[in-house]
Amino acid sequence: MKRVKSKITAEEYVRRSGGSVSSSRFVKGQIYAMGEQGVDIGVAAAGVLARSEARTERTAAAVPKAHPPVQPVGRLADAPINNMGQTVVAELEAVDLVMFGGVVKQVMVRGRSEGECAIIDWVNFSVLEDTWFRTARETLIGDEQIVTEASRQLEKIFGFGVTAHREKGLNFFRDSWVLGDDMGFVCFGGQRQKMGVTLNGLGCANAAAGWEKRLFDFLASTAVQPQISRIDLAHDDFTGAYLSVDWAEEQWKQGGFTARTGGLPPEIQRVGNWHRPSGKGRTLTIGRRTSGKFLRFYEKGRKEGDKNSLWCRAEFEFKSSDRVIPFDVLLHPSDYFCDGYPCIAQFAKTETPKRIKLKVETAHIVVEACEENLKGSYGKHLRAFRNMYGDKETLDRLCHPDLNAWPKRMKPLGASLDTIPVPMHRQVKPYGPSYFNLPSHGLHGA
Repeated sequence: MKRVKSKITAEEYVRRSGGSVSSSRFVKGQIYAMGEQGVDIGVAAAGVLARSEARTERTAAAVPKAHPPVQPVGRLADAPINNMGQTVVAELEAVDLVMFGGVVKQVMVRGRSEGECAIIDWVNFSVLEDTWFRTARETLIGDEQIVTEASRQLEKIFGFGVTAHREKGLNFFRDSWVLGDDMGFVCFGGQRQKMGVTLNGLGCANAAAGWEKRLFDFLASTAVQPQISRIDLAHDDFTGAYLSVDWAEEQWKQGGFTARTGGLPPEIQRVGNWHRPSGKGRTLTIGRRTSGKFLRFYEKGRKEGDKNSLWCRAEFEFKSSDRVIPFDVLLHPSDYFCDGYPCIAQFAKTETPKRIKLKVETAHIVVEACEENLKGSYGKHLRAFRNMYGDKETLDRLCHPDLNAWPKRMKPLGASLDTIPVPMHRQVKPYGPSYFNLPSHGLHGA
C-alpha cells in the first residue's frame, strides 16, 4: 500500500489557509494527498487538537501489518481557523487516521489504566489461508487440510483446536467448524482465501492462561494479512457499589458519553422493564450496534437468574467497520476500555474480578436458578416418582442417557480444558485411497 506523508505542519496550514476557502482547499488537498491510496493524516482540516503524545504512544507492533504505520497527532500551538474564518477554541480529540481498503478509518486510541479494570470477552480475527501454508511449511490442498493445520496452531494458542464440522455456513463464509467445546468457530470458504476465527465469551474464559499474549505474537509475527474485526471488553461490579444501569443513564444525561469535541451525544436505548422491573434484568445501550463502538450496561446477575442480584456489567463492543483495532488491545484491554468514553475513565483505578471469580459467581446464580425452575416445573412429578420407585430408580429412569450431557444453560459451568473433545488434527482418520481426500469445494477454499 502506497504511503504519502504530509510535509505541511499544522502552523503552516493555519498560516496559508488564512480563512480563505480556495487556499484552504488547496492546502487540504496537499495534506490529505487526494488521489493517493495511502495517507498519513497528521492534522484534520476541521481543526483537530491532539492530546499529549504520551497519551497516544503505541508501539510499531500495535498496528496490524496490513495497515500503514500511523503517526500520533501533534498539539497545535494555536487554535486553527476554519473555512468560515472563525477561530475554534474548543478542546478537541486526538485522531489517528489511516486509509484502509479505500476508506478512512480511525485507529483506536489507548489511554492509561492503573489497574486491570477490563477483560476480553469476545474476539473475532481473520487471516489469509497462506498463514497455514507458512506454519505447515508446505502447500496444503483442500479445505480439510487447511482447517486441520489451523486446528493445530489454534490449540497452541488457546489450548483447544477445531473439534467438529458444522456443515453449514456462518458469518458470510461458506463453511464453518466448532472451536473447542462450543467455545467459538472457525469459518472458511468463499471469502477470497480468508479464514475467520471467533472466540466467544466461553472460549475467552476457558482458554489456557496467557492466550492473549500468544494470540498477539501470532498475529504480529506469523499470520498473513491479519485483522481483528471485533473485540469485546468487559468490566464487572458484583455488588453494584458504583456501577448500575441507572448510573449509566444519569451519566448520559450529564454528557458523560459526549465526545470532548462536542456535538450530539450518542444514541441511547433502554431494554427491559424499566418502569416496573420484573427481576429479569435491564439493559442500557450507548451508540448504535452497527457502528464501530457500542457500549452496553446490563444487570448480568439478574439475567443469569438471580432476581435480587446487584451484579452489573459494562461491556464495549469494538468493530472494524469504521476503525482499526490494533493488536495491542490484546495486551492492554484496560487501557482501551477506559478511553472509550469520558465517564468511563473513572474506572481506571478499579479492578475487575478475575475470571475464576466470575465463573464461581455465575455458577452460584445459575445453579440456584435451575433448581428453582426444576422445582416449579417438575417438582411434583419428581416427588411422585420418588415415592413410587425410590431415589435410585427414579434417577435412572429420568436422567439423560448421555453421561456427558449438560443443559445448555449450565454448560459454561462444566466447561474446561479437560472436557473438550479431541481436536480434528489429533483424530485418527479411517484408511482410504489418497484420491478420497481430494477437496470437495475447490482448491484453497476458493
